[in-house]
Amino acid sequence: MKKFTAFAGAAAATLLAVTAAQAQPAWPNRTVRVITPQPPGTAIDLTCRIFSQKLAEKWKQPVVVENRPGGDGVTGVGAFANAGSDHTLLCSFGGPITISPFVAQSKLPYDPATDLKPISVIADFVQTFAVSKTTGLSSLADLRAKAQAEPGKLNWSATQGLPLLLFNAFLRANKLDMAYVPYAAVPAALQDVGQGRIQAYATSYGTLVPLLESGQATIVVVLNGQRAPQLPDVPTAKELGMPELTVVSFNGFFAPKELPVAQIEQIAADIAEAAKDPEFPARFAKMGSVVRTTSPAEFARLIAEQRATVESILKATGGLKTP
Repeated sequence: MKKFTAFAGAAAATLLAVTAAQAQPAWPNRTVRVITPQPPGTAIDLTCRIFSQKLAEKWKQPVVVENRPGGDGVTGVGAFANAGSDHTLLCSFGGPITISPFVAQSKLPYDPATDLKPISVIADFVQTFAVSKTTGLSSLADLRAKAQAEPGKLNWSATQGLPLLLFNAFLRANKLDMAYVPYAAVPAALQDVGQGRIQAYATSYGTLVPLLESGQATIVVVLNGQRAPQLPDVPTAKELGMPELTVVSFNGFFAPKELPVAQIEQIAADIAEAAKDPEFPARFAKMGSVVRTTSPAEFARLIAEQRATVESILKATGGLKTP
């Protein structure tokens, strides 16, 4: 009798678990909103849209991308964290998650540690240092030597975030004196690099494509861990003896804190499946990125690594300041 009672209890528990699972509504069961903290047409926005389209096909539900630029990404991430919806995802670069917590002038409208659950990386962006063709330089060693020989005479600039941090770290590590020139918009900076008013510029490969195609700039180093497919002959910072300048410049999907772990794992699997599209590598290469997916755990590790890199650079350079 006791054996029967135990069996009956186990069977009942199994039935309840199955019933609960069946009662759990499928996800997604309505439109999924994807917030990206960058303007339309940027490489980050486009990679988010490419994956969102694939996910919509997989899920048989609309996936709508919403651009919420501003505040170096803080505005969009804040909108996501406060959406309060398990059908809202974030597709973001690392800046507002790994840099803003250290440099924000006021309290962030989100907590990166609790409000964002990493799902998967979708792309690594190729980060570089470039020099104007007018300088006649062709390597990072050339740039270092010229800056040492002509202190204070060379100008540099960078896009916000990792490029700015890394070039600043390069200058401090080598005790170089170059004048920083800030720009409100990238096109103006590119024009000045092309015409030689800016001698060195730190930014992503995708940003530099117009100058590369016109022969007005030369990339002298790649800051990613491996050489870029788009730049097979350009050495990495690690190869040049500066591993401290190595970064992972990712774009990836995040889930809200309300979403269960099992669902996050499933989304990551769906993203990995989408990345198998044979057209993706070429499409992403044109935007200066490399297709890559990860597990949620691996993505969390990459975020922790980038935060550690940022913190180390900020400590070494005395904060997000230019010389």
